[in-house]
Amino acid sequence: MRASSFFSLRSTLFFSAVLISPISSLAQSDSRLKSNYVVSLQDLKLAGKGHAAVDKGSRLLDKGDTAGSVAYLERAVSESPEHYKAYYDLGVARFRLGQLAEAEEAFQKAIDLTGGGFAPPQFALGAILCEKKEFLLAEAVLQRGVELDSGSAVGKYYLAWAQFGLNRLVEAERSAEQAVVRNGNLAEAYSLLARIHQRQRNAPAVTRDLELYLKLDTHKEFARRLADKIQQEMAQETAASVIAAIRP
Repeated sequence: MRASSFFSLRSTLFFSAVLISPISSLAQSDSRLKSNYVVSLQDLKLAGKGHAAVDKGSRLLDKGDTAGSVAYLERAVSESPEHYKAYYDLGVARFRLGQLAEAEEAFQKAIDLTGGGFAPPQFALGAILCEKKEFLLAEAVLQRGVELDSGSAVGKYYLAWAQFGLNRLVEAERSAEQAVVRNGNLAEAYSLLARIHQRQRNAPAVTRDLELYLKLDTHKEFARRLADKIQQEMAQETAASVIAAIRP
């Protein structure tokens, strides 16, 4: 499995799991997001138009009724174009439906409305940019999000992914390790560390990362196949290095 296909599939599972309504939290697995990113005066403007629609849409989204949430969230942003939280939830819904261009647009709108003062859409947009292999832009977006919420394990994870995509392995390793310091149960960070250490040819670290990953990942069959694939790749790389070394 190539690194690109690995991340595409892992991101779909992980992104859909963690990007839930910011009205409650970004994810149970992440640190609790600060609710005071945006000045209270702006929040007061949102208390009228669109309030009922976004509440209904967000509840449906949290319950897993993604398709059902879209109509309410679309109504919310139509009635109240300043409703940045509605745009964020709409972006999550669009992503889950596989509508990446629409999701990206909604997340960018949430960022614009808050003047870059709300971290969740920046993490979300950064993840989409990683999916598109626009790693340099993703890193810039994610760095701004992490500056807002330095305790976010999810933010550090996606930042590590962007840095890995840029082949800046020392920085990627540091960011991924910071993610697991913030949340030791973040299985995806260990799978990313395994890829980083594989590229660094650090076999003992890969073994350790995979052991922790397999212990934590709830998608056990997928986790085992991924671990086996990484170990096979490591063995092939080692064999190739030995052959290259003994050739005259």
